[in-house]
Amino acid sequence: MPAWDGRGLPPVARARLDRFRSSGLKTSLLTVPGAVGAEVAGFTAVGEVMGCVVQQVGWTDLGQWAADQVRQLADMLRHGYATALDRLTEEATALGADGVLGIRFTVTPLDGVMQEFVALGTAVRADTRQRPRRLFTTDLPGQDVGKLVRAGWVPVRVAVGVAGRGGFDYFMRYQTNSWAGNVEVDTATKVVTEVRAAARAEFARAIRDSGADGGIVSGMRLRAWPVQDLAVVGIASVTGTAIARFHEGRAAPTGALKILPLRETP
Repeated sequence: MPAWDGRGLPPVARARLDRFRSSGLKTSLLTVPGAVGAEVAGFTAVGEVMGCVVQQVGWTDLGQWAADQVRQLADMLRHGYATALDRLTEEATALGADGVLGIRFTVTPLDGVMQEFVALGTAVRADTRQRPRRLFTTDLPGQDVGKLVRAGWVPVRVAVGVAGRGGFDYFMRYQTNSWAGNVEVDTATKVVTEVRAAARAEFARAIRDSGADGGIVSGMRLRAWPVQDLAVVGIASVTGTAIARFHEGRAAPTGALKILPLRETP
């Protein structure tokens, strides 16, 4: 296996592309409704694509307070998502694709100090002469992309917002002991509210930076945990797709797609 310096496609990805080119085989992760929806939007699957990176979860200073550590963890997550997505798009470009549909992110702990980030989707190519000027990415399935296009919208790229926050409160120990009963933990409420808002704000900035007109949120994740009985830290992420309008028309399609479920009708 040839050496790889971390730039461009890894050797195993290039070998996979070579097999695709030599065999002419086209693979897809789209469901049947997704494939039909992509066809309605004018796209044909040309192959599944993947990007991945393994990163260490490390702290620069063992004396860091938990809030500083969680911000560093947020930076690691942000970089992991971006790197996996960049490698996925590079593989799609090598296939001659115009876009990638149905992208899914997974984050897998490996041994307690490393995490694997994987972005997996289906590369598609436009069936018309007028092709997109740049490769687009979306975590929406094919049927939703078909509805967007019929309504005058196109996906631009996957957008991700990540944030980490922490809060300290000496009186938190009195709200979390076994005698407190059912009471609100003020610091925890403040932290999770602020970290969600910060992740959504970063998601909105990613949409603006892409030049899109709006965004569709597909997923929101939150992880929060106490630090002894004096503090709470949390990390939140928001994922979705930035979209742009290319045609002025009705706000949403109403029964425009001729897609039937694969089940018996009454």
